[in-house]
This record gives sequence, C-alpha cells and structure tokens, in this order.
Amino acid sequence: MFIEERHEKILQMLKDKKRVEVQELSELFEVSEDTIRRDLRIMEQKGKVHRTYGGAILPDKVNSYENFIVRENIQNDVKQSIASLAQSFIQERDTLLLDGSTTVAKIVPLLSGYKNLTVITNSITIAYDILHQCPNINLHIIGGIVRNDIGNSISIESLKDIEKLYVDKVFLSACSISLKGELTTPIIEDAHVKKAMLNAGREVYILADSSKFGQKSLMEFGKIKPEYTIISDSDLPEDINEDLQALISRGLKILTT
Repeated sequence: MFIEERHEKILQMLKDKKRVEVQELSELFEVSEDTIRRDLRIMEQKGKVHRTYGGAILPDKVNSYENFIVRENIQNDVKQSIASLAQSFIQERDTLLLDGSTTVAKIVPLLSGYKNLTVITNSITIAYDILHQCPNINLHIIGGIVRNDIGNSISIESLKDIEKLYVDKVFLSACSISLKGELTTPIIEDAHVKKAMLNAGREVYILADSSKFGQKSLMEFGKIKPEYTIISDSDLPEDINEDLQALISRGLKILTT
C-alpha cells in the first residue's frame, strides 16, 4: 500500500471513529508503530490531523470554542492536577493575575488557606468563587463588557486596565499551542487581553493540558519565551520537548503532573 493510500484510510477512520490509536493502525496496515507515528507527523504538518498521546484526532476548527460550563467539565481530573502543580508556585503576599480559563479556575479552591494574597482577574466565575471560598484574599476584578459565553471581560476597558498592571505571577492558558511555540485563541478580543496579561507578570505560567499542543487557533496572542514556565499533564508527547528544545536550552521550563 502506498503511503498516500494509508493516509486516506487513516482520515476515513478518523471521520468514522473520531480517534485512532498508533497500535491499532500498526496492526491494521501491518507496518511498525514508528512508521505510523511518522505518518501521523506528516499528516499533522499538512493540517489533516492533530496528534495525541498514542494516536490522533481530527483538528478542531480554528474558531471553535465551547462555553465555560461545557469546558469546565472536560478533562476535569487533568485540569485539577495541573492546577495543583501550579499552586505550588504561589507564596504568601504574592499578587496574582488569573485569566478566565477553566484550568486556571481550578486553582481557586486551593487558595483558601492563604492569608495575604492579592488576586486580579477578568473572570466573573473566578471572582465569584474567590468571594465565596477564599474570604481572606484581596480581590480585584478587571472591569468592562463581559462576554456571556466565557464569562470574561475582554473589552477595551479591560485591556486598558491590564496594560497598567505589573504583578508577581500570571497564570493563564491557551486554547492551542503550535509546535513553533505560538500561543493562540479563537476569540480575537481575548487575544488582545491575554497578550496584555503576558506583559504584566514578573513570572508567567502557561497552564495547558496535552491536547492543546500541536494546534493553532484563529488569533495569536504571543509566543512562548524562555523565561516562561509551562505546566501540563503526563500525557504530553515527548517530541514536544524536541520541538521546543531551543527555548528549553535558554531556560524554558516544561513541567508535567
């Protein structure tokens, strides 16, 4: 079977099953797992698939985005473990800037024991949870028009407020992280807010589960820098380290749960 034929059959399987596994494809086509991984890598470079740990799925549309309530229940355990690792970097008297991602939101219950934290956020959901779960935290809400489907203020007023900030630590997420280290989101207004957040922190932590890597969404809001820390889960493919090796050699930290 020619490689092009194999790729077409893989695509058809993805359309039918939504996901394929390397071992499954290896047995089906009677080729090595390394050959299948190479196939999937080529197909990903062409934008036909998105590689995952042990297999592949079809890539998302660049502007697809579920609302907060739906996203909150996706990979809940993975997000909890990422948030727990992120919380270990928080110290008393820190000033934190939290974006409105569902992964970052998982940090909030872990902050109840702190006595001298200041938290700034543009998320109505995070602000509400802090108000009810963390009464000792000094809370500041970024103002502006709130986008209902994500519960974040991402208007011009929000952007202007964030551009004036400089905090100890920024915790945010990206909907997609390309193999070139581009941080992207499907919401244009959100991209401007996230870009301002990246510039507002002495330390920047990118929280993203392994499914976010190797993809691109509609709007880039920044590139991974050597001084950032990426926190992901244990399913992060090993070749991500190879793709970002130049940044790792200059100081980038990639931590997994």
